[in-house]
Amino acid sequence: MNRREDDDSDDTNRWLVSYADFITLLFALFVVLYAYSQANETKHQALSEAIGEAFGRSGGGLLPATGKIVGNEPRPTALDPQAASRIELRRRTMDTVRGALRDLIDQGSVTVTETPNGLVIDFNASALFETGIAEPSPAARESLTAVGRLLAGTDYVVNIEGHTDDTPINTRTFASNWELSAARAAGVAKLFEQAGVAGTRLVAMGFGEHRPVAENASPDGKARNRRIVAILKDPCDAPAGCAH
Repeated sequence: MNRREDDDSDDTNRWLVSYADFITLLFALFVVLYAYSQANETKHQALSEAIGEAFGRSGGGLLPATGKIVGNEPRPTALDPQAASRIELRRRTMDTVRGALRDLIDQGSVTVTETPNGLVIDFNASALFETGIAEPSPAARESLTAVGRLLAGTDYVVNIEGHTDDTPINTRTFASNWELSAARAAGVAKLFEQAGVAGTRLVAMGFGEHRPVAENASPDGKARNRRIVAILKDPCDAPAGCAH
């Protein structure tokens, strides 16, 4: 009788062994996870400090495990004196060009704008040339020469583009709008060179009727498409930069 009671007691308490094993394993899991998290934090901090040193910071890392930015805050960089000088030159050049072309600007024949590609002077060709002629009129020569003298005192690269409307042309001098637009651009480039702009800084291109800015369906649209565009490019904006 006593033997049977002892057997029953052993069977009843056997679950304690499994429970104890479970608690032990769970405790071991938490220990491993804690150790892993501590190791990652240490590695993260070391990496953060290394990045901070690479970027010239001191007094802490960039992004520690807390996710907050610590250490010295980045100081705003001052504008490079050379870049500031170029910006000021561009502003003064644009103002002076506008002054030299004030009459044509007031007539709506010229616009001067600043774009990411450089300063752009857009001449309505009707204000510079007679129909089908590539030689600038005497009044246009005076204005273009004034602009050329101004540009002679800069180091801008000047791209001169000639554009026409889509009205075909076939004369003894010009067989197509390609020739007419190219000759007009070359004529403006020649005036700039005579005014003192180095020929190495001048580029003349003719696009004919193939880059319109308006529909050719109306006289106004055709007039807008007949134009000479001078783009003043700062050599410091080129990939090679400038040597100044």
